Amino acid sequence: MRVGAPALAPSAAAVGIRSRSAFVPELESVRGIAILLVFAFHVDSYVRFPFAVQPTTPLALAFVRAGHTGVDLFFVLSAFLLSRPFLVDAAGGRRVVLRDYFGRRALRILPLYYTAVVVGTMASAEHLRDLGHALPYLAFLNGFGLQTDMNPYSSLWWSLATEAQFYLLLPLLAIFLRTRRGRWAGVAFLVVYAAAYTAVIRGDLRMPSIGSQMYLLESVFGRGPLFLWGILAAAVHLHFGDRIRASLLGHAWLRRGGADAAVLLLLLANAVFLQWVVSLGTLRLHSATLYWHIPNGALWAAFVLCLLLAPLRTKRVFSNPVLGWLGILSYSIYIIHSPFMQKALLVIRRSWPRSSAGWTLKTALVITLLTVACVSFSALTYRFIERPFLVRKSRLGT
Repeated sequence: MRVGAPALAPSAAAVGIRSRSAFVPELESVRGIAILLVFAFHVDSYVRFPFAVQPTTPLALAFVRAGHTGVDLFFVLSAFLLSRPFLVDAAGGRRVVLRDYFGRRALRILPLYYTAVVVGTMASAEHLRDLGHALPYLAFLNGFGLQTDMNPYSSLWWSLATEAQFYLLLPLLAIFLRTRRGRWAGVAFLVVYAAAYTAVIRGDLRMPSIGSQMYLLESVFGRGPLFLWGILAAAVHLHFGDRIRASLLGHAWLRRGGADAAVLLLLLANAVFLQWVVSLGTLRLHSATLYWHIPNGALWAAFVLCLLLAPLRTKRVFSNPVLGWLGILSYSIYIIHSPFMQKALLVIRRSWPRSSAGWTLKTALVITLLTVACVSFSALTYRFIERPFLVRKSRLGT
């Protein structure tokens, strides 16, 4: 079997990587890009709320105001990374031990998530019985609508439920690919899924309520195309990466800036597409028009492959120590930033005159200070909550 990139020694900062695993530093920076997109989208929304939001946006702000494109990138990246061991398994390589696989997933997401659920529940509880509101979140039942809203603490927890659903389904990948009969079963599974997904998007199949429809679209069913793009990109990288990289390196015009121009055009195409997504408006953006995640996921998967395989002269723009550091902190930032920024802005706004609504020099300075505080707090939660369990994760199964 050919592997798309040479195995690299784990970085000292990349805690949680097993000694026999390949560490790809570019992907840590991609995490940094994803969390910047998520953070910018939410903070921009908090600053402008509740004032008028325009249905159009300048091209330069398309990545900031186009909904959940940062979360889309997280899902694509998650599928890319987690599917690789199962693809190796299916091709006759090292078998994936499911006990270790689920143990590593639990050590990665549960400590910080459970801490956030406990803190959010206690902060929002008005009566002792309200502490029971944490139970559906702890079991990821919020992905099925079985929860009590605890905003702003719970506003982003839906994505953790979606990730957990993907973790449960991913082991099917090796089963589907390992044998001929399994591959036919996999094709049948994809055909049925594509038919059901199309029917839901077209409105031919609908859940009994708007709420349940939204939970379906935010589940692994609704975000399935993003995970599939990530798996496809991982398969291309794993089986054809060396060949593609060598072929691209063989073209002088690509080494001299052609590859950089191609990536720039790819990002420009994504920006134009996301600008159109913004034009849908908030209501349609979060309704059955969520088919926009399909091309968005394809563009992000193509970006990841370009970053890993193309001879980029500008690679350090997309892969550098700052983005890598943000990638390491990305999970903590993701969990913390929404309640932190919303609560802080709520307190500060009580002293703001109404004339300072929206983005002004004053609000920009305040947001800068709050961002530094938020990232600093995230660094602490990473160090004292995430990192100890990541160390245990790196030793699991060795």
